[in-house]
Amino acid sequence: MAMEQAYLAPGEGERVSLRGTEVVFKAAGERAGGGPTVLEFITAPGFATGDHVHRTIEEIFCVLDGEFAIRAGDRSERVGPGGVVRVPPGMVHGFGNPGKAPATLLLLISPAGVHEEYFRELATILANPGPPDSAAIGALRARYDTEQVSALTASSTSPPATSRSARGGTTPSTSRA
Repeated sequence: MAMEQAYLAPGEGERVSLRGTEVVFKAAGERAGGGPTVLEFITAPGFATGDHVHRTIEEIFCVLDGEFAIRAGDRSERVGPGGVVRVPPGMVHGFGNPGKAPATLLLLISPAGVHEEYFRELATILANPGPPDSAAIGALRARYDTEQVSALTASSTSPPATSRSARGGTTPSTSRA
């Protein structure tokens, strides 16, 4: 087992690119002391995962900068700096950057050592010129406990007909499938 750095600056760590969105590995793999995988996502405007579900992993989203549209179950919200969203196994979720500037979040994935290779392989697929290879991405998802339940988009995630704002009110939402 390799020794990880104890201190990492913003943007420091192994980095993979997902066509303009950078994923920086802060803590990866199984470690003697346990703990989750920790990834820093520096998302491009319009980046969105689409809605998907994992059967065995939990994800915790911690927004650091900018604003994200995050769906967890039947609830979608705009989440700003300091906001945290926990997604247990089996819950449909997705996230995206609906803004006009990059936005950053930390993604904690438990258990560690399960999903890191997914992002490395996805970066390799997306590095190929032209439209993304949907068959290769579908096979990748099947290997890494990721079932896509909505169409992928180049803009914000697909919230339900209304969503709760981080300030507590409801706002109309549009689906972009």
